[in-house]
Amino acid sequence: LKQFLDQKSINCVVDVGAFSGGFASVLRSSGFKGTIISFEPVPSSYVLLQQHMGHDPLWSGHQYGLSDTSGESVINTYSHGDFNSLLVLKPDAQAAYGIDPSRHDRIGIQLRRLDEVLPVLLANVSAPRLFMKMDTQGHDVKVMIGAAGVMDWIVGLQSELPAVQCYRGMPGMSEALQQYATYGFVPIGFYPVNTFHASQITPEFDVLFSRYDGSLTGH
Repeated sequence: LKQFLDQKSINCVVDVGAFSGGFASVLRSSGFKGTIISFEPVPSSYVLLQQHMGHDPLWSGHQYGLSDTSGESVINTYSHGDFNSLLVLKPDAQAAYGIDPSRHDRIGIQLRRLDEVLPVLLANVSAPRLFMKMDTQGHDVKVMIGAAGVMDWIVGLQSELPAVQCYRGMPGMSEALQQYATYGFVPIGFYPVNTFHASQITPEFDVLFSRYDGSLTGH
């Protein structure tokens, strides 16, 4: 990822589904010095995100989620906060990941389209070249649809795609790949998020995408 950001001259990372800020913190520790814009709608997670942001002047956080429409919605929260989702986690997945079903809750949040908010947030970024990381537990495709108006700024992206659909109604991997291809992005790396060693099944992959300009040589 660091090599990709350097090679593509990325000057801004859009961190969608930031949770507590772990991804952005890794970017900083690996040497990324550009702008980071994080989005996290769950209040308890946003507090942790703010703590990780500290006094970093180029890292901003926003307490709403991204989608294909703007407005109010309801998010499912779980005993493991990194499973929070607009979708419902299936019972077998809850059992497999050790989720306490008694701590499932639903809270109201705000959603925005990225193309509605990003132009203002990028006011101080000259000639933006964006990398968008999405980790929304089954909602990544709708985040992309909501970015249609700023798609020309996005050079690369990372999306968490399912080999096993752990949430009800989430798009499968093939559907997501096809959707991203319509915007001109091709996958360049598949990285297992976790593997259940007893079954050797990897339910999810972080997939790195690059914009394809029609040339395989990169010129």
